[in-house]
Amino acid sequence: MEEKKLADLFEKSLKRVPVETMIIGFLASLFVMIWLEVASALLVLAGATLGALGFISLKSFVDRYLSQKKAVFIKRCILLYGLRLLLICLVFLAIIFIFKGKVIAFVAGFSSIVVAILIEAIRNLVKIR
Repeated sequence: MEEKKLADLFEKSLKRVPVETMIIGFLASLFVMIWLEVASALLVLAGATLGALGFISLKSFVDRYLSQKKAVFIKRCILLYGLRLLLICLVFLAIIFIFKGKVIAFVAGFSSIVVAILIEAIRNLVKIR
Protein backbone atom coordinates (compact mmCIF):
# COMPACT_ATOMS: atom_id res chain seq x y z
CA MET A 1 0.00 0.00 0.00
CA GLU A 2 2.74 2.44 1.00
CA GLU A 3 4.74 1.68 -2.17
CA LYS A 4 1.73 2.45 -4.37
CA LYS A 5 1.23 5.76 -2.59
CA LEU A 6 4.90 6.69 -3.10
CA ALA A 7 4.75 5.64 -6.76
CA ASP A 8 1.69 7.86 -7.31
CA LEU A 9 3.44 10.75 -5.58
CA PHE A 10 6.50 10.24 -7.76
CA GLU A 11 4.43 10.05 -10.96
CA LYS A 12 2.56 13.25 -10.10
CA SER A 13 5.90 14.97 -9.49
CA LEU A 14 7.20 13.87 -12.87
CA LYS A 15 4.16 15.40 -14.52
CA ARG A 16 4.59 18.69 -12.63
CA VAL A 17 8.29 19.22 -13.41
CA PRO A 18 7.84 20.44 -17.03
CA VAL A 19 4.98 22.74 -16.00
CA GLU A 20 6.99 24.20 -13.13
CA THR A 21 9.99 24.60 -15.44
CA MET A 22 7.91 26.66 -17.85
CA ILE A 23 6.47 28.77 -15.01
CA ILE A 24 9.93 29.45 -13.58
CA GLY A 25 11.25 30.22 -17.07
CA PHE A 26 8.35 32.58 -17.75
CA LEU A 27 8.87 34.43 -14.48
CA ALA A 28 12.61 34.64 -15.10
CA SER A 29 12.01 35.94 -18.62
CA LEU A 30 9.71 38.65 -17.25
CA PHE A 31 12.42 39.67 -14.80
CA VAL A 32 15.04 39.70 -17.57
CA MET A 33 12.76 41.70 -19.86
CA ILE A 34 12.27 44.35 -17.17
CA TRP A 35 15.96 44.61 -16.29
CA LEU A 36 17.69 43.83 -19.58
CA GLU A 37 16.11 43.40 -23.00
CA VAL A 38 13.50 41.46 -24.93
CA ALA A 39 15.99 39.26 -26.83
CA SER A 40 17.51 37.98 -23.60
CA ALA A 41 14.05 37.39 -22.14
CA LEU A 42 13.08 35.34 -25.20
CA LEU A 43 16.25 33.31 -24.85
CA VAL A 44 15.45 32.59 -21.20
CA LEU A 45 11.98 31.43 -22.22
CA ALA A 46 13.41 29.35 -25.08
CA GLY A 47 15.87 27.70 -22.69
CA ALA A 48 13.08 26.83 -20.26
CA THR A 49 11.00 25.44 -23.11
CA LEU A 50 13.88 23.31 -24.37
CA GLY A 51 14.54 22.06 -20.84
CA ALA A 52 10.87 21.11 -20.34
CA LEU A 53 10.67 19.40 -23.74
CA GLY A 54 13.92 17.57 -23.04
CA PHE A 55 12.53 16.31 -19.73
CA ILE A 56 9.30 15.16 -21.38
CA SER A 57 11.17 13.35 -24.15
CA LEU A 58 13.53 11.68 -21.70
CA LYS A 59 10.62 10.55 -19.51
CA SER A 60 8.71 9.14 -22.46
CA PHE A 61 11.86 7.39 -23.69
CA VAL A 62 12.39 5.69 -20.34
CA ASP A 63 8.71 4.74 -20.06
CA ARG A 64 8.68 3.29 -23.57
CA TYR A 65 11.95 1.36 -23.66
CA LEU A 66 12.47 0.31 -20.05
CA SER A 67 10.36 -2.81 -20.43
CA GLN A 68 12.32 -4.09 -23.46
CA LYS A 69 15.30 -6.43 -23.51
CA LYS A 70 18.45 -5.03 -21.98
CA ALA A 71 20.64 -5.33 -25.11
CA VAL A 72 18.07 -3.50 -27.27
CA PHE A 73 17.53 -0.90 -24.57
CA ILE A 74 21.24 -0.10 -24.23
CA LYS A 75 21.74 0.31 -27.99
CA ARG A 76 18.71 2.56 -28.39
CA CYS A 77 19.59 4.47 -25.25
CA ILE A 78 23.08 5.27 -26.49
CA LEU A 79 21.81 6.27 -29.93
CA LEU A 80 18.86 8.39 -28.83
CA TYR A 81 20.61 9.99 -25.88
CA GLY A 82 23.58 10.80 -28.14
CA LEU A 83 21.24 12.44 -30.66
CA ARG A 84 19.55 14.37 -27.85
CA LEU A 85 22.90 15.61 -26.58
CA LEU A 86 23.91 16.58 -30.13
CA LEU A 87 20.69 18.56 -30.58
CA ILE A 88 21.25 20.45 -27.33
CA CYS A 89 24.85 21.21 -28.32
CA LEU A 90 23.72 22.44 -31.75
CA VAL A 91 21.15 24.73 -30.15
CA PHE A 92 23.81 26.15 -27.84
CA LEU A 93 26.19 26.59 -30.77
CA ALA A 94 23.54 28.36 -32.84
CA ILE A 95 22.76 30.70 -29.98
CA ILE A 96 26.44 31.46 -29.48
CA PHE A 97 26.80 32.38 -33.15
CA ILE A 98 23.51 34.21 -33.59
CA PHE A 99 23.28 35.97 -30.23
CA LYS A 100 26.85 36.67 -29.25
CA GLY A 101 27.11 37.29 -25.53
CA LYS A 102 23.56 36.19 -24.74
CA VAL A 103 24.14 32.49 -24.24
CA ILE A 104 23.98 33.02 -20.47
CA ALA A 105 20.32 33.99 -20.81
CA PHE A 106 19.57 30.72 -22.59
CA VAL A 107 21.53 28.73 -20.01
CA ALA A 108 19.59 30.45 -17.23
CA GLY A 109 16.31 29.40 -18.82
CA PHE A 110 17.58 25.89 -19.54
CA SER A 111 18.71 25.57 -15.91
CA SER A 112 15.24 26.35 -14.61
CA ILE A 113 14.53 22.63 -14.83
CA VAL A 114 17.03 22.12 -12.00
CA VAL A 115 15.04 24.51 -9.82
CA ALA A 116 11.78 22.73 -10.71
CA ILE A 117 13.26 19.32 -9.83
CA LEU A 118 14.55 20.73 -6.54
CA ILE A 119 11.09 22.10 -5.70
CA GLU A 120 9.52 18.70 -6.40
CA ALA A 121 12.16 16.89 -4.33
CA ILE A 122 11.53 19.15 -1.34
CA ARG A 123 7.77 18.81 -1.77
CA ASN A 124 8.03 15.01 -1.83
CA LEU A 125 10.33 14.89 1.19
CA VAL A 126 7.87 16.97 3.17
CA LYS A 127 4.96 14.71 2.14
CA ILE A 128 6.86 11.52 2.96
CA ARG A 129 7.62 12.68 6.50
